[in-house]
Amino acid sequence: MSMEDIPTELVVEILLRLPWTSRRRVRLVCRSWRDLVHQRTTEMQQCRDAVPLVVTTESTYVLDDQEPETGIPRPRDLWAGHTDAYKRMMLVGVCNGVLCLCDDAKPGGAITLVNPATGDTLALPPIPLHGLFRRHNSRRTDRSWHQAYSFGYHHGTGQYKVVHVPCFFKTKETVQVFTVGEASWREVPAPNMKCRLDAGVVSVNGASYWVTEGSQEKIMSFDLKSERMKPTKPLPPVLSGTPVGHLTEVHRRLSFVVVDNYAVKVWILEGTGKEQTWIYQYILIVHYPSLGPKQQLTRPNFILGEHVLIVGGQGRKLYRYLHKPVNYETRSECKAVHNCFQSVVVPDIRGHIYGTFAYIKTTEVLSVYRLW
Repeated sequence: MSMEDIPTELVVEILLRLPWTSRRRVRLVCRSWRDLVHQRTTEMQQCRDAVPLVVTTESTYVLDDQEPETGIPRPRDLWAGHTDAYKRMMLVGVCNGVLCLCDDAKPGGAITLVNPATGDTLALPPIPLHGLFRRHNSRRTDRSWHQAYSFGYHHGTGQYKVVHVPCFFKTKETVQVFTVGEASWREVPAPNMKCRLDAGVVSVNGASYWVTEGSQEKIMSFDLKSERMKPTKPLPPVLSGTPVGHLTEVHRRLSFVVVDNYAVKVWILEGTGKEQTWIYQYILIVHYPSLGPKQQLTRPNFILGEHVLIVGGQGRKLYRYLHKPVNYETRSECKAVHNCFQSVVVPDIRGHIYGTFAYIKTTEVLSVYRLW
């Protein structure tokens, strides 16, 4: 029997059971295998087939179905049939259908990778604490371990990494990195790069980003391949002194969200290296406090096709707004989001919404990476 005699679906099934790094090498075997990896494996389908994943204080929901008459998505409880322990953990990030969870009840935050489609799990070794973390008993800090983590994927290497950035509860200014498939954490010096946690830590397109503390704020980039750090292009001068801002992701690009005079504005970082530039992309006119409940863009993902996802109803309702290109402040690329294009996406879900991510179902096997 030759390779051509093997059914395509069987080859795909075999490829899906290989570790991510092995699939990268398999692409070099022949043209047909290269095409299968690119067209049929999860990491290549991410942009095309991803659906919203909504995280609340009580559970996690996937919007992969809809009402036949109204077209409104129906929430599906992702943890139905799984242990309730997952509901108590905080979601750090999602890559190719694999969820990175953090148990804030454990010192430093215990990290577990979960594939909810198969039930496969991988608990990572504890992050080293000795000589790195301050002793603390405050309830606020106990709940914030997850805020300093990010979970990312590098398409060039096929590697998944968990990154812990320097922050206020660490005594040493280092980035700690764990590569899925290895046995231990590594440290990378990061002097004067402590993270402002309220601005978020996001992984986009092969790098992790955070905003530094202090009067001279910078957005730092940590490359998941080289594990080197550098600042991104500074934010536009018009944003200097902005009191509220946080990082997010738009169409696989780093973005910065600012709140200014009851309007939410979104800037997107375009280009690479010296060609980087910030583009003013979206503006959302929010409700005045006297007219209705405060509304916010979902974090870290708020784009769903031609719509923007917004949390309202005291954090319990998810709204979908259609955005329209407009010529705003002479910026033709800006898109406005108006109340008249509003529809409820997920009415009355359980718990308060604290995060939205892009999710795709996968058959990835995690147990093959256990080396400890």
